Amino acid sequence: MVKGKGGEKKKKKTNGMTFFRALYLKGDPYETSDAVFGVKKSLVVDLEKVDKETAEEYGVEEGIWLLRQDFVLTTEEETERLRDELATEALKKLGLNMKLVDHLPVPDLD
Repeated sequence: MVKGKGGEKKKKKTNGMTFFRALYLKGDPYETSDAVFGVKKSLVVDLEKVDKETAEEYGVEEGIWLLRQDFVLTTEEETERLRDELATEALKKLGLNMKLVDHLPVPDLD
């Protein structure tokens, strides 16, 4: 999903997994103004034109736009574990004695 006019983002559920996708074309007005999700450099992409060799290999029209991007897919459990690890680490760096309950920080009174 490439975010374009109107700031469109899509959320898609496939085989029980939810995907959030937002990419920004270099030079897009939303590249520097997405207040909700923020724009990481890794989400700003360039498009290139399909060359003759690629067009023949994949059976597509030469000269159409092509996006080359690597995506990493994780399970919900992997995502939750990583989010919790990073949150716990950040809380410790702030000197806060907290534990996570349902992925939310609460005072650790024990």
